[in-house]
Amino acid sequence: MTPIVNGLEDEFSERIFFLRLNAADGAEGESTFNRLSLPGHPSFVIFTPEGQEQERLFGVVEAEVLRAALEKVVEAG
Repeated sequence: MTPIVNGLEDEFSERIFFLRLNAADGAEGESTFNRLSLPGHPSFVIFTPEGQEQERLFGVVEAEVLRAALEKVVEAG
């Protein structure tokens, strides 16, 4: 997933902030993973600029599916 996410981050970098957390870091990543009750990884949680959760995607996600979810947030914003 890293190459896909890297490409999307490059594509959307001026419109979307990407935050990557490690669910097994014993710190912020793990705390966030638990707080959001994410069932596994990779997990993608997309928020609006106002901080409202827009969508959750889990596991290996096709680039077009992830791109569409990001575009939906950009268009709504």
